[in-house]
Amino acid sequence: MYNFRLGLIQKLMRQGYKVVVIAPKDEFTSKLIALGVEYRDVKIQNYGTNPFSELGLIYRLYQLYKEIQPDLIFHYTIKPNIYGSFAAKICGIPSIIITTGLGHLFEFKNMVVRWVTLFMYKIACKLSEETWFLNTNDLDIFTYKGIVKKEKGRVIKSEGVNIHWFKPYADKETNGVTTFLFAGRLLKEKGIEIFAEAAKIIKKKYPNVVFNVLGFIDESNPNSIPYQEVLEWHKRKIINYLGDTVDVRPHLQKADCLVFPSFYREGVSRILMESAAMETPIITTDNVGCRDVVEHGTTGFVCLPKDVSSLCEAISQFMEMDHSDRGLMGKLGRRKMVKEYDERNIIKVYLDTIGRYTSHSLMRAKMIKSIK
Repeated sequence: MYNFRLGLIQKLMRQGYKVVVIAPKDEFTSKLIALGVEYRDVKIQNYGTNPFSELGLIYRLYQLYKEIQPDLIFHYTIKPNIYGSFAAKICGIPSIIITTGLGHLFEFKNMVVRWVTLFMYKIACKLSEETWFLNTNDLDIFTYKGIVKKEKGRVIKSEGVNIHWFKPYADKETNGVTTFLFAGRLLKEKGIEIFAEAAKIIKKKYPNVVFNVLGFIDESNPNSIPYQEVLEWHKRKIINYLGDTVDVRPHLQKADCLVFPSFYREGVSRILMESAAMETPIITTDNVGCRDVVEHGTTGFVCLPKDVSSLCEAISQFMEMDHSDRGLMGKLGRRKMVKEYDERNIIKVYLDTIGRYTSHSLMRAKMIKSIK
């Protein structure tokens, strides 16, 4: 909530709305509270399937919604989207589902779990007022599979990027070394293993090149890369592991190019937008939520998913570019972000929607009062 939707939260508060965030407690909770956001804790087991825990989450959300009595609820991620929509409907409160990417929704190995999840998602979409998507591909899949009716689906162009926060500090330095950066959760489907394999090959071809890795290792996620493997890459100097950070900007500024070879079903990749906004060229895959952000050959390069040789070819193309062409590529990337992905455009969609639903609430309240 803090990293992806801070601009939205602050704008709503400046407009006089009361904002309540319901989320698991983490290192960003105190930052939200310091901003004046009202916070409620809820425990969510991201990978749990225990039916008693799942029912407990619905009941907890129901209790919170009854207590807070909001005029409108926005839900994010699979479990809140499903269980939150159930709880909101029981409380008679309108809610909107935000599908920020399909992730593993259609890839559960357990067929029963997959069927139940999709069935419940279909019910949740019926119970909610609208279902928003960050790209047309995800909306098309949901409508094709009958999970959501097309008239209730809506595409917003990503969650936007703060172009005033993510902006270049200065021109890239020319010290004879080209630095490639991978930034993101260190999950297999984010392409970290492919990045490491490409680093081995490229380092044999080009001596003055550095491959940095920045990101959190989530050991609770079954698809996470083990610490030991990352440390082994680091020891062998295949990559340089930088750990995790709360501010990616200094690392993007130092990088000549961001490499994000994801084959995960992104909504729209946040790190790609942030990198482009900072005039750092990007190399990514022809993948949902990635290809939309880059114009191949103009603001970066697009390679094939899960293909080390294709990634190496894209990296080699970038290596052969002179400094001025790399700089122009970065500037054109920022221009695209300013024109198409400025978060202010997305916030306006939220404000218009909230205005619609809150005006309905006020009219309903006046009608009830007049009847009484």
